[in-house]
Amino acid sequence: MTNKLEKGVSLIVAFLVMTIMLAIVLNVGLILFSEIKISGNIGNAVSSLYAAESGIEKTLYFDKKQIPVGATRGVCSICDTCNSSDCQNCVATPLATGGCDSLSCTNCNVQYNSDFGDRSYTVDAKITPYSPSPSISIFNIDSKGLYKGILRVVEINTNQ
Repeated sequence: MTNKLEKGVSLIVAFLVMTIMLAIVLNVGLILFSEIKISGNIGNAVSSLYAAESGIEKTLYFDKKQIPVGATRGVCSICDTCNSSDCQNCVATPLATGGCDSLSCTNCNVQYNSDFGDRSYTVDAKITPYSPSPSISIFNIDSKGLYKGILRVVEINTNQ
């Protein structure tokens, strides 16, 4: 025998259980949506990293393979030898008198940027003399790759 006051209790309990289950499902869905969005950005981050590495590779290529006659390196003349569409806004700034001379190239800062596809990169290459031994130079390249609003930076330092 059931009491008239207890007839809706099972319906209320079922409703509460369904509400809790719905809240759990919605929270799991929200977490999964956030994770899917993050994993989509990972691909963009890799593309921007590759763009930054392209800037490093191009600078090293011009430093080692595009050397003017009589010079020891090619980075100081990159603004002259690089195609204008490949090295946009290229500026070579001497850090000391004669620092960007294409034959000696001992104390110079070179900046340029480039675009390919939806990707772009900005390069800041700097050559400075090593203070204990001026015959050795420190070559620092900072390259920033950008793809779909995601920025990645790659930096290398070498002594020559």
